Amino acid sequence: MRRGLVALLIVGLLATSTTSAMTISQPDFRSGDWFEYDGWTAAVFAEYEAHMEAESPDYERLNLTEEVPMRLTFEDNENINLGGQDTNCRVSIVEHSVNMTVHFTPDSTNYENDTMTLNVTTSIKVWMPTGASAFEKRVETIYLESWFSGGGEDNYIESKMTTEEIIERDGLWPSGIEVGDEWDFAETISRTTVNEERINRALWNETSRVSEDLVRQVTWTAIEESNISIGDSNAETVQTIRMDQQIVGESRTSTDWYHEEGYLVKTQHFVNGTLTLSATLTDHEYSAENVVNTVVTSNGLPAPSILAAIAMLAMAAIQRSKSE
Repeated sequence: MRRGLVALLIVGLLATSTTSAMTISQPDFRSGDWFEYDGWTAAVFAEYEAHMEAESPDYERLNLTEEVPMRLTFEDNENINLGGQDTNCRVSIVEHSVNMTVHFTPDSTNYENDTMTLNVTTSIKVWMPTGASAFEKRVETIYLESWFSGGGEDNYIESKMTTEEIIERDGLWPSGIEVGDEWDFAETISRTTVNEERINRALWNETSRVSEDLVRQVTWTAIEESNISIGDSNAETVQTIRMDQQIVGESRTSTDWYHEEGYLVKTQHFVNGTLTLSATLTDHEYSAENVVNTVVTSNGLPAPSILAAIAMLAMAAIQRSKSE
């Protein structure tokens, strides 16, 4: 009798563990929903520090003055042309800004107090079709303001990099994701990058425009279920599925943790195995009560390459302002 009871208990435990396996679904994002993440400012700050130490011999230190945390917000749906068809799209936008003060070696510049102020604003707008579609549109804008006083005048330099991408994939996302799932896409990306600059609020000057078509292979793997602490004081724990992303042939990888309802809880980006960005959900407003049966894991968060683009703009501004 005891053996029979033990057997029943084992079967019950096995059944419980089987039915409790997570399946990630796409949330029913609605206009006004938002998700806020901590960690983006630290990544931008570290990128500036590294580039300035390497390229500016007069650089001394960098201070964080003010920040607006990274927030992903969903807006009203829009109809746009994708792949030659009028397509209804869910629209999301990521916004973040950070204000910093650069300190140079005393008496090495013509700036007052040998300091310069930098303000970086990043926005990424994504159009993701609401129905089955192989396309996606992204517009990323990095806007850099730098100002300093010296020689009896104030100087204000603005730089802007706008990158528009139309992404076409050779397949659709899985209808649901569980631990152990693995899939890949071939992506064709039509990309146009425009750099602009202006000084002391004069007319914008387009300094470069590059159009290119890229083809790459992206692999996704659902690794394991994992508990992640979120919130300002890590007071809340949520269950997630960890997914690894690899662009074949590139040194950049990312690891993402998704809630079972499909929204991103945490993301980490690596370059040659070195962590360059770690962002975790701190607060959110999600209005939907029901989920649908398809999944889209591209939530419009910043790609690792944006860090390098921001740093490149910063160094260009610094070198120009120091030569004025």
